[in-house]
Amino acid sequence: MGKGTLTIYSASAGSGKTYKLTGIYLTSLFKSRYNYRKILAVTFTNKATAEMKSRILDNLHKLAIGETSEYLSDLMKSTEQTEEWIRNESMKVLNSILHDFSRFSISTIDSFFQKILRSF
Repeated sequence: MGKGTLTIYSASAGSGKTYKLTGIYLTSLFKSRYNYRKILAVTFTNKATAEMKSRILDNLHKLAIGETSEYLSDLMKSTEQTEEWIRNESMKVLNSILHDFSRFSISTIDSFFQKILRSF
């Protein structure tokens, strides 16, 4: 994703959207640990929002403490980094997000538009 890029993914229920979006989000975080400040992920339901946030944080935690993550091999390929680097960086990324949680923006379409309306 380049600067100012809007990417829209559309797929039917149960097709693995959350899994794929989480992988894309994680890959972006390993390009720069502060990319979470630049990404707005918008979903349709509160359940999907919670699931995506949970998957991102859970997998960062798993990677940081040396547990198995379903995203490790993809992250190694996309970043061209070693497992050790990924695991070390995971702790840094996770700490950055947790200390700046208000900028970790994954929300529903409704809450996104409410936020825009409140700002005006």
